[in-house]
Amino acid sequence: MNGTPKENYSVNLEIFQGPLDLLLYLIRKDEIDIYDIPIARVTQQYMQYIEMMKILNLELAGEYILMAATLIRIKARLLLPRDESEEEEGDPRENLVAALLEYKKFKEAGEILREKRILEERVFVPDGLGGGNGDREKIILSDTTTLFDLLTAFKEVLDRAGQDSQYTINPEAGTIEDRITIIMAILAGKDSATFIELFEDIPRKLTAILTFLAILELVKIKRITVRQSLPFSELRVYRGDDFHNPEPVIEFIKKFHFLQ
Repeated sequence: MNGTPKENYSVNLEIFQGPLDLLLYLIRKDEIDIYDIPIARVTQQYMQYIEMMKILNLELAGEYILMAATLIRIKARLLLPRDESEEEEGDPRENLVAALLEYKKFKEAGEILREKRILEERVFVPDGLGGGNGDREKIILSDTTTLFDLLTAFKEVLDRAGQDSQYTINPEAGTIEDRITIIMAILAGKDSATFIELFEDIPRKLTAILTFLAILELVKIKRITVRQSLPFSELRVYRGDDFHNPEPVIEFIKKFHFLQ
């Protein structure tokens, strides 16, 4: 763990489902008709999320870049004037819509299976502790909250911060450890806080990035959890199951990374 996210810190998140998941999120968020996708608008939003992932040094698979190229190609085809002498082509969005519908179908089936698993877990007693199923590596925000919701809230924080030198390394910006300590102190005084509250003392974008990475670290080790009451509603940060773990949080995180 290091206080300079751009150069030395990367995050691998299993909750990334792929570029189609991000596209579906944007479509649902803006209540867009999946059969009539406004490509220019969606491409702009998609590129904003890609840029945020780069700023946060999140592990960005090549398929995200490939999807960005696909969106830009479709956008270009829609903008280019048609040659009346050539045979009329179909809607350039057709293949993308088909892929999204197919993905949506599998995603909904997956959600049904997940709900079934949750019901079964409420009935059956799980195996004893120490089973080593690898769940510690996975960041789980809540059943309905996704990383895209977190990125959306973080974009709002960056927009509020305005324009400054977010890529400049400033020793006064602090470290991820500093921001972890501050977040834990805030939640020590109350059961929950809004996502925005955790950034209220932040004058600079670099510190906001450190805070976002600190939140991911704390979610990963279950010291905090992030939830929404409704899809796309305000995010709230709560004490997690291990919030009161007596082991100091910084030492625990260092040990956690060493074991991975």
